[in-house]
Parts: sequence; C-alpha cells; structure tokens
Amino acid sequence: MATKVFIRWSGDLSRKLGEALRNWLPATLQYVKPYFSPDDIEKGAKWNSEIAKELETSNVGVICLTQDNTERPWILFESGALSKSLDKARVCTLLFNLDAADVKGPLTSFQATKFVRDDFKRLVSTINSTAGEAKLETSVLESVFDKWWPELEEQVAEILGTHEKGAERERRPERDILEEILELTRMNAERAHRSSRIGPRAMMELLDNLTELLYFTAREHGDVGVPMVRRMDRAIRHLCFEAGSPELYERYRMHMHDIMPSSPGARERRAEQEPAADTDKPRRSG
Repeated sequence: MATKVFIRWSGDLSRKLGEALRNWLPATLQYVKPYFSPDDIEKGAKWNSEIAKELETSNVGVICLTQDNTERPWILFESGALSKSLDKARVCTLLFNLDAADVKGPLTSFQATKFVRDDFKRLVSTINSTAGEAKLETSVLESVFDKWWPELEEQVAEILGTHEKGAERERRPERDILEEILELTRMNAERAHRSSRIGPRAMMELLDNLTELLYFTAREHGDVGVPMVRRMDRAIRHLCFEAGSPELYERYRMHMHDIMPSSPGARERRAEQEPAADTDKPRRSG
C-alpha cells in the first residue's frame, strides 16, 4: 500500500520547491505517492472537495515554508486542517533559507525541518516509518538517501539561486487580507454546519482557525481586523450557544483581547483587572 505524502505550498518560490520534492520522493522511496496540487488554492480551487479528500487519506504532511509565505492565511488554514487530519508528529514544516526561530505563531507546533542534509534525512526517516511492511531497513534507507540527496540538493540550490534575490516582500492590501479571512471563516462555518446541530468540536475548530488568522493580521497590520471582529461577535456568540458551549465564546473573547486590545470585551476586561478605587480614603477639600 502506498504511503501518501501531502505537500502544501503557497507562493511561486514555494511551488517550485514543493514540485522538486514531489518529483524526488518517489525516486528515493518508491512506495511514496505524493499529493501536490499544481494550482495555488488561493486562486480559486475549491478546498473542500478534492483536497479535503486527499487530506483524509494522507499519512504525512509537508508544508514548504519560505520567507514570503510563513504568515499567509491560506498556509495557516491548511496547516490547521493537516494537524486535525494527521498526528502532529507527522506534519512537518520544511524550511528553505529559514531558521526555526523565524517561524512564529501556530506553525511552531509542528516539527520543523531545515533543508540541510542531516535534518532533511530525519524527515525522510519519518516518512519511511509510516510505510508499514513497505518501509526500508535502516541500512538500505541510508544507502538510498546518500545516492539521491545530491540531486535534490542541487536542484533546490538552483531554484533558490534563480529566485529574485533581495526582492522586497510585497505588502498585501489590508482589504485583500480581510476578504481572505472572511472567506476562510465562511468555509469553516460550512464545515461546522454539516449536521443539523453544531457540534462543540466543530465550533472549537472554527474559532481556533479564526484566532490563528487574526493573530497574523494583528501582528502585521495592527488593529485592521478589529472592525471585522466587532461585526462577527454577535454571530459567533450565537453559534457558541447553539453548540451548547458558551464557554467557547468566553475563550474566544479572551483570545481576541490578547490579540487585539480594542476588540469586543477588551475595555470591560481591562476595567475588571484595574484595582478598585479606595473609597475609604478621605478626599482633599479645596
């Protein structure tokens, strides 16, 4: 039985690197069947159909990270979906020209692999460990890896070398980011409403994904997401109560307070945390 490896990318550089990995893996581990979407999902592919099915049957997830995609909402959204479909130990971020310290927020919960020989070899070993009866013995894996690694290393170096050096990271318009987050929220809501009653687990997944996306919006664009948070607050409260989990709404409000101090409930929470005025102290006259 084939071992399915789900390779996720976002952005042109990440696509080229992911494609190189897609071509290299079956040559090295012949039982591996990679899934690599040739189209960037950000450009209109329906996430909930083909890709959702692939996630359900994948054994390992590999997220190709570069300097320009670590905070893209789509890469965060799919990383969250991967972690819910697979054991987190089998979801790996593959870092190209990045250090583990460069990865922030939710992506830090995954096993980080730098694209250097020894670290990448551990990723290949992780993939091999999921292959059951088809997996290679350690000595055979060592020999196969030593044979094929130089080819991938050379190809990746060529891709990175031809990529525009020193290109200034494009700053996306705030409206585009908000529209993207709203679209992802709608998609999560559709998943949560598949049954006649909203399940607490589905509601928790929806709020966790939304919180992750807003975390990065706040980090890069300050309070630009606050108006959207205000517009969604009443609907989120309603959904939490429909799910029979009002505590999820309180948890969400606390997270929003930490991420965006001017979000709903923040002022009241600050007031609760401020020490009460000492009413026993006599006032000065005159």
